Amino acid sequence: MTLYEQILSLPLFQGLSHEDLDNIVTHTKFDFTRVEPGQDIVHEDTPCTKLRFLLNGTAVVHSRADDNSYSVDEDMQAPAMIGLERLFGLRQYYGHTITALSRCSLLNLAKEEVMKLSDKQLIFRMNLMNRLATDAQKSGRQVWARRPTALADGLLRFFSSHTRYPAGHKVFNIRMQTLANEIGQSRLNVSRKLNEWDDKGLISISRGRIDIPLLETLLQLKDCP
Repeated sequence: MTLYEQILSLPLFQGLSHEDLDNIVTHTKFDFTRVEPGQDIVHEDTPCTKLRFLLNGTAVVHSRADDNSYSVDEDMQAPAMIGLERLFGLRQYYGHTITALSRCSLLNLAKEEVMKLSDKQLIFRMNLMNRLATDAQKSGRQVWARRPTALADGLLRFFSSHTRYPAGHKVFNIRMQTLANEIGQSRLNVSRKLNEWDDKGLISISRGRIDIPLLETLLQLKDCP
């Protein structure tokens, strides 16, 4: 895949013609960088001044609870966008630490360049608005979803609601009692259900850690709003 094709496959550039992209490349300051395995791409609570696109490679997104009682690690595959929800708004700081698992190639756009593109390119502006609106709508509906009463449904809701994307490899670093408290169930019942899923190969559990190879497979046990 050529660089042009890679850029046109990115969410905010989809729908643009090659002529449009030629014009953008001519008048926009693109910053291309590489990050080696083990290095941070972005770090939580640092200022978000650039919109970043993962063009090649694999990274891991690390998210944590405000009280540090648990955290989640999830794989990020290229192509992916980093920082759009933090580039504007009340808190313009990264909400996650993202670390390269392999050599990663990134396209970085300064906030000023994003604003220029939004002003001059209708398709780019519509893509940006649609992405922000979609994310806001999904987030807004979560608080209105009925709380699950069944143990399995509660676990599935917790796993899906604490990930950026409800598919792929996830690792929850959480104590059994903390998880039980979060979903309003007993520690014993939570342990039994997780061990049942472990026996079926859906997850792998160890002390303070729940490894989910494919979250979408686990969620197929029952539809999870």
